[in-house]
Amino acid sequence: MGVPQGPGRRLVLPAVLLSLILGACAIEQPETEQLRAPVCAAGQIDGEVVLLSRPDQMSPEVIDEFERRYAVDVVERVYENEDDLLSRVTAGADDFDVVVVADYLAETLQRGGQLFPLDPIALPGRVHLDPKFDRHQDEEDDFYAVPFLWGTVGIGLNLNVVGEDAEPTWGLVFDTERAWIYSGRVSMLEEGRQVLAAAMLYLGNSPNLADSDRVREAAEAAAAAKAHLRGFDSETYGVRLAEGVLDVAHGRSDVFIEALPPESTDFRYIIPQEGAVAWVDTLAIPTTALHPCSAHSFIDFVLEPENGASVANYAGVATPNLAAIQHVSLELAGNPHIYPPPDVRDRITVLDYSENLNRLYAEEFVIVES
Repeated sequence: MGVPQGPGRRLVLPAVLLSLILGACAIEQPETEQLRAPVCAAGQIDGEVVLLSRPDQMSPEVIDEFERRYAVDVVERVYENEDDLLSRVTAGADDFDVVVVADYLAETLQRGGQLFPLDPIALPGRVHLDPKFDRHQDEEDDFYAVPFLWGTVGIGLNLNVVGEDAEPTWGLVFDTERAWIYSGRVSMLEEGRQVLAAAMLYLGNSPNLADSDRVREAAEAAAAAKAHLRGFDSETYGVRLAEGVLDVAHGRSDVFIEALPPESTDFRYIIPQEGAVAWVDTLAIPTTALHPCSAHSFIDFVLEPENGASVANYAGVATPNLAAIQHVSLELAGNPHIYPPPDVRDRITVLDYSENLNRLYAEEFVIVES
């Protein structure tokens, strides 16, 4: 039912990301250097496809079908965590053609000049994507990544402690008069942007709001919540909740689905009533790609509805491909934690990782870290 995970799967890289966000990383290139998108026709092949992804993330059936259709090999490489991904892509020593990368890391790599702009002519399958996740569809500006899989960032609960009737709210983390009951048994993700997004939602604000006063209030709420936290954890929170070490855990839906027993009456994953943010994995093409046209064709192949459904079924998570949903397994499509009902879905926000917002939230998160 859950998505296979490689060792050390993480949502965040605090030290690396902070340096990249603040523009201190050596991969950043001068603003005057403008990368041009490879010019490719739809379905054009210029060699094999070297794919970098997490272990067992891409459907073997989709890879086999691509190889049969285009008579080229797909060479799979894996990364164990996002630090490994960043170091390998930025070093440029490996000639990956397609990488599976979280949306916020794609933004970071793009600003560092590590990703090619994509050619919309070679990606006709983008028409199938939900505009909520592919926000560049109607824009003339360059785009660098295509949404691949998605889920939500909410709260996992130990119902034996919190109770069946617990109000589904971020107050379980940020309301100090309520959360002290679980003191030492609450965790939050490590990444500052995710922590402040949750706090912004708790305070009734958009997690994409560019208002320094509101963001500072969110940081103060998160700093106050530290008093009852066990810690910040982006690696083991799902397992720790299942083992009874945690009672309230902030984290990704797929991690909880994987870690918690199916149909368990002891645990529950909730999307708080104030709303939640989405995690989004994307497909991108590094500037070191030797076969950028084959890479475009592979991405477009994944965007075909049946193939998008195959990937979602294999990974056990949601696809942003609207035309693929009718081909998704009934078990997956009927799971409200994977495909939330419309009223819940309306409360889900895709984070804007623009440079100015990243800098604002990183600067205010210092209050939490101090």
